[in-house]
Amino acid sequence: MGFLSNKHTKNILYTVFPGILSIILTFFTIPIFINLIPKELYANYLIQHFILTLGMIFNFQLGKIASIKIQNLNKKIKKNIIFTTIFYTAISGIFSSVSIYLILLIFSKYFKFFDLNISIIFGLFFTILYITLEYIVRGIRGFKSTSLTNLLFYSLSISIPGILILFKDYNEYIINNLFNISVLIKLFSLLLLFIILFKENYFKKVSLNFNYRKTFIFHSKWMTLNSIYNQVYDYFDKYIIKLSIGATMLINYSISQQIAAKMTIFSNAIISVILPKLSIRGKTEEKKKIFSANFYMFYFLTASIIIVTLPFYEIVLMWWLKDGYSKEILDLFKIFLTLTFLGSCSNIIISLYEATSIEKKNTKLESITFLPFLIALFVGIYFKNIFYFAIILLIKEFILLKIRIFQIKKFILNFKLLIIQNFLFTSVLLFSLIDFNFMSIFAAFIMIVILTLIKPF
Repeated sequence: MGFLSNKHTKNILYTVFPGILSIILTFFTIPIFINLIPKELYANYLIQHFILTLGMIFNFQLGKIASIKIQNLNKKIKKNIIFTTIFYTAISGIFSSVSIYLILLIFSKYFKFFDLNISIIFGLFFTILYITLEYIVRGIRGFKSTSLTNLLFYSLSISIPGILILFKDYNEYIINNLFNISVLIKLFSLLLLFIILFKENYFKKVSLNFNYRKTFIFHSKWMTLNSIYNQVYDYFDKYIIKLSIGATMLINYSISQQIAAKMTIFSNAIISVILPKLSIRGKTEEKKKIFSANFYMFYFLTASIIIVTLPFYEIVLMWWLKDGYSKEILDLFKIFLTLTFLGSCSNIIISLYEATSIEKKNTKLESITFLPFLIALFVGIYFKNIFYFAIILLIKEFILLKIRIFQIKKFILNFKLLIIQNFLFTSVLLFSLIDFNFMSIFAAFIMIVILTLIKPF
């Protein structure tokens, strides 16, 4: 068995394409932000975009649920499910966006950690609606279309304002309206998704069907709770750092994480393609083949790239960030690289939970670790050390991935090989982090030898 059929590989490549472009844009624009605008202003811009990620919670995962449910249905039923999903999303999006803004307005009277303006409402609403539409368009196989809109919404909307700073005639205006420009680009991306659905006649002769309400509620409660945990794990530490340590530390912390987080483009691409496929496969053996092929493809390709490029990280970061470089950024980058890799593996496993309607398992896992994680973060505030926050996240993700792998081992071919390789890969990065380079190289060598001699399947 190979990794994937050509058809699926092509869809994954379409989905990966915007992520690759976003990496290029990030490498170009981050030095602009660091060197050409005040640190406090850049930190404010980052926080505003972190706030927009609340849309991932208040979207209530309606689009993801719809993309699973519309598989193998006739177009008339699909159209009604899609229309009903968008209606629910729009209503909940308006209410959620205004409510979040009012809460932030009250909060800002006591804690001034970013500049709040009315654009936050529009940005949140656009994010909530966009997430639903993107899942739906992918659910009807619109991988090419969503690769473009994804690039616009998540990457260009953040990077273009940075590029515009270089135009000196409008420099002051652009610097004062970075977030507003970003929101306008997000709106354009959202409109493109609506146009795609209109062209495919998904808004003709449709009606609201409230019979789907129970289905949405049943799956949404677990998926949304999981989204809340992800929001806390992914962004709460940044809010705390901004409030307790300051803008400079937030920028160092966020830059390292932003670069490492680009790895998720590969796992997200795989998830967007295999989630509908897994949901329509009835037999465990078929799911096992699809899941294992995709999981191993991500694991070994990504791990190989990371190991090969590991010796060059310091050189590249010094050349790229110039005066903005510090050893702190390099060490944080290595931590976040390990964390992102483990998290990406977890996300692929979570897609299996969702496709097989056992997302409750993941929510239980996140619930168990939630309180200890919060306690550890508040201890981190006391020490005011950004490495403490990063290490907490790494430990949490390492433990959860191990548990998740054991929970779904019946869907993984050559399970023991995966456990050994996962341990070796984590060792490579951790030894590198503590400058124990000999052991790092040794672990990498063993990993490559095993991979060469023993095939996953």
